[in-house]
Parts: sequence; structure tokens; C-alpha cells
Amino acid sequence: MSDECDGDHELAVAQKYHLYWAQATMEDEQGRALVNGSYLYRPSRFWEPFWILFDKLGQLNDYCFNQLIASEGTLMKLQHQSVKVIGEASVGAEALDYYSEAIPGWEDNVATFAKAAPLILLASLTEWGLKHLAYSLFGHVPKKTDRSMSDIQFHLNYLVHSGLKLNEPESLLTPIGTFREVRNNFAHGNWGTLTGQLQSVCLRDAIEEAAWRCDALTDK
Repeated sequence: MSDECDGDHELAVAQKYHLYWAQATMEDEQGRALVNGSYLYRPSRFWEPFWILFDKLGQLNDYCFNQLIASEGTLMKLQHQSVKVIGEASVGAEALDYYSEAIPGWEDNVATFAKAAPLILLASLTEWGLKHLAYSLFGHVPKKTDRSMSDIQFHLNYLVHSGLKLNEPESLLTPIGTFREVRNNFAHGNWGTLTGQLQSVCLRDAIEEAAWRCDALTDK
């Protein structure tokens, strides 16, 4: 695939999912931004644990965008090959069977796995970030004692009760709850529920919310 085709494919994926490489832009011939990765802003105040969180979030953003490019590219390649094969007079039933199975599988990968994976990783990153801050601020990561509480809520409560001042800490749990629901539905194979849930989720909004939470948690 040529560089121009690669660029067109990246642009199509970026416009579909509203994600792009962190801090990067793609411009048209007039210099106007077609897509912009500056939604992952950098903190203006240096504090090492703070910067580490944003570095990891940017790293995750780029990994997720790369996976979306790859998944969409595989599906598009199979679809193009299928059209070409079907147009050949000598095509056999084996080839038709292959594409009739492969394409729906990759359509499902794109619709479900490719969107669920970033949210599952965001949930894990959020949990790691809370533990990272607990150790950075107080030198200790507690073990959860209340099984009725999620790990994320437990570690957030620990930070607040240990002296970290937050405005409306409960508001942080609402978007995190969506990530956890996605992770749980994925783990238990609730595909119908998961697919419906993902239709209302914007990956860019989820990553931006994660960035906002990082900012709130480290604004001490």
C-alpha cells in the first residue's frame, strides 16, 4: 500500500472513531487540520507522577488507534479481495466459502473487539493510575478489604480519605462505571449486551474523560 493510500486509510479511521495519534495533526493542501490529536493535552505543571500518567494515556491512545487502523485495514482488504474473486469466472466454492466466513468474523471484530479493547484497557489504566498515585503520595498501596466495592472506587476512596482533595469525587465514577460494565460483559461473553453498549460509546470521549480524571486526581 502506498504512503498516500496509508494516509487516506488513517484519515478514514480517524474520522470514523474521532481518534488520532496523540499530539499529531493531518492537514489538507491549504494547511487546514483534517484530524487533530491534541485532545490529549499535556499538563502545564510538572509533577513526575502526573506526567507519567499522561505519558501512559498517550501511549494507550496511540496503541488503540494503531489497532483500529489494522482491524479496519484487514476487513477492507478481505472485502476488496472478495469482490475481485467473485468477479473471476474460475472461482471455486472453497474461495467463496472462505470469504463468506472470514468477512462476517472481521466485521464483528471491528464492531465489537476493536471498540471494546480500548475501553477495557482504559479501565485497567485507571486502576493502575490510582495505585500509582497512592504510592507516589502516601508511599502505600492498600489491599481492598470491601468486596462489595469495585477496585477503582476502593482506591479512589483511599486517596480521598488519605487527604487528596477532590471536587465531587463521585462524579469520577460515572464514566469509569461504563468501562467496568464493558469489561465485565466482555469477560462473561455477553455479546449482545456488549454490542449494544458499544454503539453509544465514543472512544475519543472515553479517552478525553480519562485525561480529565488524571488532571483532577493530580491537581493537588
